[in-house]
Amino acid sequence: MSNLEFKRQSVSDVAYNDIKKKIIDLDYKPGQSLSEEMLTNELNISRTPLRQALHRLELEGLINRRANGRIAVASVTIEEAEEVFKVREMLEGLIAREAAEHITDEQSDKLEEVLFIMERAAEKGKNTSLIRHGSEFHHILYTAGKNETAVRFLEQINSRIERYRRLGGFLNPKYVPMLPVQEHRNIFNCIREHHLDEAEKAMRAHIRRSLELTKKTLQYYLDQNDFC
Repeated sequence: MSNLEFKRQSVSDVAYNDIKKKIIDLDYKPGQSLSEEMLTNELNISRTPLRQALHRLELEGLINRRANGRIAVASVTIEEAEEVFKVREMLEGLIAREAAEHITDEQSDKLEEVLFIMERAAEKGKNTSLIRHGSEFHHILYTAGKNETAVRFLEQINSRIERYRRLGGFLNPKYVPMLPVQEHRNIFNCIREHHLDEAEKAMRAHIRRSLELTKKTLQYYLDQNDFC
C-alpha cells in the first residue's frame, strides 16, 4: 500500500468514526438527510474518503440511500429494536453464562471497578458516562466468556445496539440511572459466584427490561414526530 493510500484510508477511518458517533449519540437524528457537501465541510475532508466511510456505515445499517440517490440517517423502528434486542438477549445471555464458568480474578476485579464508576455516574445523573461504562462492562464479559463466535455476531449489530440503548438513556425523562447499575451488580454477583443459570437469567432479564424502556421511549417520540 502506498503512503497516499494509507493516508486516505486513515482519513476514511476518522470520518467513519466521527459520523458513526454522531448517529449513535443522536446528534444526527433518525431520518435526517445528510449531504456529501455538508459532511466534507464539517469533517474537512475530500469526497473520496468520505464515500468510503459512508459505504461502511451503509453496510452497518446506520445510513441508507433513498430512491433519489440522497443519503439519510437510517430510521429507527420498534420492530427493528425488538429484533436487535432479541438477538442480543440470546447471545449475551450465553456470554454471561460462559463468563460465570471461565472468569478470572483479574477480569472480576475489572468488572467491579467499572461498577464503581457506574454507581458514581448514576448518583450524579451523568447518563452519558453511565451508558459508556455499561458498554465497557459488557465488553469485559465478551472476553471472559471466551465465545468468539457469539462476540463476532454481536459486533455485527453493535452499532445498532448502542443506538437504541441511547434512546432510553438519553431521551426518556423517566430513566432511573440506578436501576441498570443494580441489574449489572446482580449479573456480576452471579458471575463472580460461578452461578451459570442465574447469570444467564439475570443478563436476559436486564436486556428485556432495556428493550421495554427503549420501546416506550421510541413510541413517544414517533408519536410526537420528533424524528425526521
